Amino acid sequence: MGRLSVKISVLLMLGVTFTLLIFNLDYFEVKNFSIHNLQRVKKNDIIKIIQQYQNQNILSVNTKDIKHKLLENPEIEDVVIKRKLPDTLLIYVNEKSTVGLIKYLNSYIEIDKKGYVIRIEGDLPQNSIVFEGLKVVQATVGKKIVVTDEILLQRAIEVAQGLLRFNALKVFKIEKVILLLKNVSDLQLKMDKLTIKLGDGSDIDYKLRLLKSVYDKLPKNVEGIITLNSNGIATFSPDTGEDN
Repeated sequence: MGRLSVKISVLLMLGVTFTLLIFNLDYFEVKNFSIHNLQRVKKNDIIKIIQQYQNQNILSVNTKDIKHKLLENPEIEDVVIKRKLPDTLLIYVNEKSTVGLIKYLNSYIEIDKKGYVIRIEGDLPQNSIVFEGLKVVQATVGKKIVVTDEILLQRAIEVAQGLLRFNALKVFKIEKVILLLKNVSDLQLKMDKLTIKLGDGSDIDYKLRLLKSVYDKLPKNVEGIITLNSNGIATFSPDTGEDN
């Protein structure tokens, strides 16, 4: 038992010595940051936050603290941070996706799937889904948008997510879709010269597939109204010039 205790003591001392050595070697100080997956988030905004960790021991850097600080950026959905020994932090950024835009005064408010404001832009970005018919009460970047009809907003988000899943902008070869929100039972899409009536927007995945089957049979640049029903019936009415 005496020899065993001595061996354990020696091993513990060696372990402590090795740990102290590792944590004090310049070799393991953070010298590089490798940032990945940036699209619209600016790299300099990331660097400003993480540069304080430069020259710290890479094994002692609190990656949870870094993640928490980066997530304060309203454009970031999630962050994964990994250590690459001896001196590099790998940072993988998952940016928030814009579900739709709402025209407000002379700007466009970009919101995510939870209704939070990602950013406010002066110009309409390409390949956009634009909500029309919502009355905005308050819009602050990083906070949930406040509108007069929360149920209508949620319905719009659900339809927009369906459009994104279907990759509608690419499938129909258009740069913009307007989602006209008259009320919770009357949602319409405006695609070029076509108006598509969705009813309450339920069964949106099915209705978009149904729309595609009708759309492919129509002449190019045709004007009119397509009415989609959940029972599998779709009707097309040429534009008569009357108010819809």
